[in-house]
Amino acid sequence: MGIKYKINKDFFKTWSPAMSYVLGFITADGSLEDASYLRGKYLRICSSDIEILVKIKNAMNSEHKIITIKPKEFAIGGKTYVSKEKYMLRIGSHEIYNDLIKLGITPHKSKTIECPHVPLELLASFLRGYLDGDGCINFYNKKQRLAVIFTSGSKLFLEQLSKTISYILNTRGQKVFRSKRAFQIKYSTKEAVPLLKYIYSDTEDELYLERKYKVFLNFMLLCPKWQDYDGTTIQPSHYLQRYGVVPKRLRELSAKQLFTGSNPVHAFN
Repeated sequence: MGIKYKINKDFFKTWSPAMSYVLGFITADGSLEDASYLRGKYLRICSSDIEILVKIKNAMNSEHKIITIKPKEFAIGGKTYVSKEKYMLRIGSHEIYNDLIKLGITPHKSKTIECPHVPLELLASFLRGYLDGDGCINFYNKKQRLAVIFTSGSKLFLEQLSKTISYILNTRGQKVFRSKRAFQIKYSTKEAVPLLKYIYSDTEDELYLERKYKVFLNFMLLCPKWQDYDGTTIQPSHYLQRYGVVPKRLRELSAKQLFTGSNPVHAFN
């Protein structure tokens, strides 16, 4: 019999900002495993950022170990590539497995997943979770442009996500387009700014990837003309105080320190 680790088995029974965020992350970068040969059912959450797995683990009151997945070589079109080192949080729980099934998360979901019915007041947390799992924020410094991209193997999911974002922000919906290996929707500066302001509007639980949030902060600090876009006036000198939910060490960084790369700055999975 395997080791029993403590966890909040009721985590997905009640909606909350933390539950909504983790559900968004799982929708993007999680999977369910029905290991009948072990009489076990598992939730697996993977990321190349161990930081976010630690946050998710703490949010779920989990004592499960985070496993390191070493880089692997693979070939595409005759060329050899090496994958990134990844980390996995694997949670064995019939109850959590079944609760996620009820919420629309299924095994082999990558091409069939649909957008869960998330309460309106918790959509920002869900979107932030999905963005951290399978989205990116790009800052093109020379052109002072920002882009937000959501990726999925399910075209239907992104169509539903686009309609949801359009409704929430009262903007036009974005068309789903096919990339090399999946489907994507993209929001350029005029849509990306209010979208990210919405996504990061309530992060008191600090459930977000700092490197992605830093890209957005950097854009807002270095492109002050967007500070009051969509009617929200934010003076550059007061920006970090307005978003005081950021960790203290990040609030004390200057604009120069926040900038961590050349043009463009990328924040991928």
